Amino acid sequence: MQRQRRSASAAKAQTRAYSERLDELVPVLRGEVPAPPAPHGTPVLVVLMGQPGVGKSHCARMLCERLRAAHVSSDHLRSRLFIAASYAPEESATIFRAANALLDVLLDEGHRVVLDATNLVARHRDASISAARRRAVPIVHIRVTADEGETLARLAERRLARRDGDHSDADETIYRKMTVFEPPEGGHLELRNGPALASELDRIVVEVETRCARAS
Repeated sequence: MQRQRRSASAAKAQTRAYSERLDELVPVLRGEVPAPPAPHGTPVLVVLMGQPGVGKSHCARMLCERLRAAHVSSDHLRSRLFIAASYAPEESATIFRAANALLDVLLDEGHRVVLDATNLVARHRDASISAARRRAVPIVHIRVTADEGETLARLAERRLARRDGDHSDADETIYRKMTVFEPPEGGHLELRNGPALASELDRIVVEVETRCARAS
């Protein structure tokens, strides 16, 4: 019990330290964000939403390749900043602040950005949406879903051996806790991660490019 209290105290101290030094950390983290060498096309913010394990990061990487967009991943930031992620509210708040700070930088640079996070709750999306609206950048919300059996199998496999490029610590318990979804105002697109993913991505890319064309 004493060790658990010390661990919790240390985690809170680490979270507080990162929160206070975010301005110093963002330039370092910006250098680690996968992004094209130069901005491409009309800037756009693509906000992915979905439970852990549905394949958001896999879909995000493929979307970034097709759209030539920067990839801001909450899982990467969490693994980068926290050795042992707790998913505590304070820790998550720091991750979202870091992600939004990176989003500000990338949009100022003129990049398209795919924001890869659970984003199931409206308040977690508010700052990123505000950042895009301040710059009159179009916003596309995409909810990623997958077969529940396959999702739980992926999460169980993660506990045994994490795949290359998988930065998430979320397991079946975290998955079952994140069941509430607050749909964004203005609607969203649905992206099903499964056997037809390639055609699903093609459909999404067409919609994103259409909205960019309207905004340009």
